[in-house]
Amino acid sequence: MSTLLIVGIIIILIIAISLLVILFNMNNNANSSKNNKSINNSVVQKENTPNNEKISLDINNIALPKKIKQMDSLSLSKAAKNVFESFKALDYVNKPSSKLDKIEWHSWQVSLLIAIIKSQKGYFVPNNDALFHELILNTNKDSIVQATQKIINKYNNNVNISKSRDELSHDIIWSSKEVSMLFYY
Repeated sequence: MSTLLIVGIIIILIIAISLLVILFNMNNNANSSKNNKSINNSVVQKENTPNNEKISLDINNIALPKKIKQMDSLSLSKAAKNVFESFKALDYVNKPSSKLDKIEWHSWQVSLLIAIIKSQKGYFVPNNDALFHELILNTNKDSIVQATQKIINKYNNNVNISKSRDELSHDIIWSSKEVSMLFYY
């Protein structure tokens, strides 16, 4: 009889521990969902549309290459600044607007820029109109957000994040205009 009692107590303990683990996991999932919503809400464009609706980016579904996800904030910022230095050196501001449609940027560079947007630490680009083509400068803020969302959607649909840095560096599918929009955003 005492053996049966001990087995019963052990079974009850196992069930109680299992219930605690399940409840703990449910609580963590609920907190994770709240954190994801707050990240998305914090990227909301401050300007209102004519209908008084806020335009925002959907950044929750952006998947990044493993090497970029593993970068700390400082390394990511430095890498994105290097991309920005290349952007400045190419002097798009003085090129005809037709040259902005030229495909010359690769997916590794764009992955870095999108990672900066996702991390919400994209404030290294100076607010200097002399760096951006008039085509970009004359675009209204809502259109900038919408264009940036289209770029993110193109990224999600066309970039294979399981590729290596070298492979993504050979994946040249981005126009100068798209890169300009990411920087300007």
